[in-house]
Amino acid sequence: MLQFWQNVKEELDYNLITQKDLAAAVGISYNTLQSWITKDRLPDAEQALKIAKELNTNVEYLVTGKNEQQKAIKQNLQDILPKLNHLSNENLELIGVIAGRLR
Repeated sequence: MLQFWQNVKEELDYNLITQKDLAAAVGISYNTLQSWITKDRLPDAEQALKIAKELNTNVEYLVTGKNEQQKAIKQNLQDILPKLNHLSNENLELIGVIAGRLR
C-alpha cells in the first residue's frame, strides 16, 4: 500500500473520521475512495488537497509522512489533553472558542 494511504488511514483514526465521512466531505463516492485505496492509486492534486484539508494536515505529510511541525503539535496535544480533564465545562468552551479563532 502506498504510504499516502497508510498516512490517510492514520489521520482518519487520529481525527475520528470514517472513510465514508471523508469521501462525502471531499465530494467523491465511497466506492471511488475504496477503489483508490485498494488499487493503490493516488488521487489528483485537487482531491489530494481536499483530503489533506479534511484531515487537518497537508499533502506533503500524506505523501512523505514527514511534517515536523504537525508532529510537534500532535505531541503537544497529547501532553495537554490529560490536563484538560480537570477543567470546568465553561473553561473548555472558552478553549473551543479560542481554538476556533486560531483556524
